[in-house]
Amino acid sequence: MTPLDGLLLDIHGWRTEEVDEGVALSTELGRCPGGHALYDPRPGEPRTPGPGVSCRFYYSGDTP
Repeated sequence: MTPLDGLLLDIHGWRTEEVDEGVALSTELGRCPGGHALYDPRPGEPRTPGPGVSCRFYYSGDTP
């Protein structure tokens, strides 16, 4: 289980360029309360064409 499993996140307005290298999402549920849970797109996983962000992100760790 990862810090944000089961939680919904509004990503309306995110651009592909903003998340190509992954994202650091604020959370109180990780190993570092008040820190960030790190999520990255899986290399080689296809993205759905079209506007906006259209890929899955996978948990890669926590940071303060």
